[in-house]
Amino acid sequence: MKFVARFVHILLWLKVAASPVLLGAFIGGMICFALNEMVFPVIAICIGLGAVLGIIWAEKTRRTVGLSKFHGRLIGHPEIDGSKSK
Repeated sequence: MKFVARFVHILLWLKVAASPVLLGAFIGGMICFALNEMVFPVIAICIGLGAVLGIIWAEKTRRTVGLSKFHGRLIGHPEIDGSKSK
């Protein structure tokens, strides 16, 4: 059972860390689109910066709030779960 819990914990950490990486890849792609050519160093730098920021953010979240609580807050938000309070 510890293996499953550890695996889920790793997946939650990767989920937090991957979002800035994807954002960096998107920004790098938009820069290349604006330049009208594929510049791989620009994409690599943007992805690298996103990875560094993602690692920092995931570790800060893990140490302060906790990954399960962080994802619970995201999923349990009233605008996401469909409840309409007035």
